[in-house]
Amino acid sequence: MREKYQLSEREWQVMNFMWDQEKAVTSMDILESLPDVMPNATYVHRTINSLLDSGLIQESGVVLHNTQYARKFMPCMTREEYAAKYLVGQGIQRKSLGRVAMALFHETQGGDYQYTQETIEELQEIINQLKNQSDHS
Repeated sequence: MREKYQLSEREWQVMNFMWDQEKAVTSMDILESLPDVMPNATYVHRTINSLLDSGLIQESGVVLHNTQYARKFMPCMTREEYAAKYLVGQGIQRKSLGRVAMALFHETQGGDYQYTQETIEELQEIINQLKNQSDHS
């Protein structure tokens, strides 16, 4: 049995598509947008059901599509929240957080000084928020 947050390639493609949309999508949206990954509606429905069972997506209403109603779906978490849950499932714990952040920074930085400064400012803002939360607890 696979881990709860371990996605197949097809599930990963669908989740990325949904995260990029930033709105609820139908199975037809997925089928039309990912023809190489989803060659037919059966693949789409199986993948949607798997993601629903895993708690990664949820139904978000219905929309009239031609003459039928289609369910809309959206992710239950952001890409970053998913990554955090996946890493925890792989054994990464709080004590490793700083090293993981540093590794991710180095992996994505590419030597861009402006990016480095922006990241430092963003991290400082996160640190300040955590300190404020800690002070109010």
